Amino acid sequence: MRNRSDSGAGVSLADVARRAGVSKATASKALNGRPGVSAESRGKVRSAVRELGYEPPAVRAVGLRQVAFVADNMTTTYTLEVMGGSMRAAMHAGVALTAQFTPGDGDYAGPVPLEPEWFDLVHGAGFLGVLAVTSRLDAAELAKIDELGLPIVVVDPVDQLPATMVSISATNWNGGVEATKHLVDLGHRRIAFVRGPHASMPSEERFQGYLSALQMSGIDPDPRLVAGDDFTHAAGFAVGTELLQLPANRRPTAFFAATDVSALGVHEAARQLGLRVPDDVSVVGFDDTFLAELSTPQLTTVRQPLEDMGSAALRMVLALASGQPTTPGTIRLATELVVRGSTQPPG
Repeated sequence: MRNRSDSGAGVSLADVARRAGVSKATASKALNGRPGVSAESRGKVRSAVRELGYEPPAVRAVGLRQVAFVADNMTTTYTLEVMGGSMRAAMHAGVALTAQFTPGDGDYAGPVPLEPEWFDLVHGAGFLGVLAVTSRLDAAELAKIDELGLPIVVVDPVDQLPATMVSISATNWNGGVEATKHLVDLGHRRIAFVRGPHASMPSEERFQGYLSALQMSGIDPDPRLVAGDDFTHAAGFAVGTELLQLPANRRPTAFFAATDVSALGVHEAARQLGLRVPDDVSVVGFDDTFLAELSTPQLTTVRQPLEDMGSAALRMVLALASGQPTTPGTIRLATELVVRGSTQPPG
């Protein structure tokens, strides 16, 4: 890793390590919330940072302060709303947010490698840290980011992260329970679930909430009413088309989809089959992006505070970068059911 002795105050990471009585590698890990550092050592490193006034490399030379915003899809309503919250928090903090696109394959089958040039860019440009949105970063990439001395915070991690890392998510299980219970309370018993990628932790948490709500209501989950493997409109349309053509005594009277986009796919499938929402079938989504209010009828959905998640993640990156004491693990922001016009009791 490049020597950081040219920081504005002339204090390097090596100086911090010497003051704390630890190795340079240990000091880097402690500052970035990485595993393999005792609580005592973390405390010593943070104290040294405060005593010496150490600043991360981005506040060198021209004084540029920026955070890399990494996502595998910059065009989804989900990503755009998370980014909006991050941008507002960045502006308030006087920090630039720079989007870094990591093209994904869309099926969550495995990590999409970051190009070597990406690491050169974030290192040479003096980034404060990395804010990753759902992107699957493998162990080697996390190690490389750590080697560069960059703190990283993940919004809605796809995989289980090391226990010492910080992530921001929503109460996905609670949201799944609330959405399903809403349909049960309306009188629905045959409730289908449109899954997202099976490898996605948020999707699986929503699915487990769906199952728990059915079981708590005395309804045996029917595996034949669970299908899908993506968050897309096409996935919702395919599941809706398949299940809505079942015989009337087996056809679901309601759908809970893992995202608003896939819920709107179900809505379109119903329309093309000559069925009306909510008269013939009720539909609930998850996210409450602006799309939920553009459909007719407007979509009942579970709101997750995407903008707040983005702003919280940005603030956490800055806290880690400045050596402030932080608690590793997942910070979960509360979801809320928003009832609109796409649900009603079964006819």
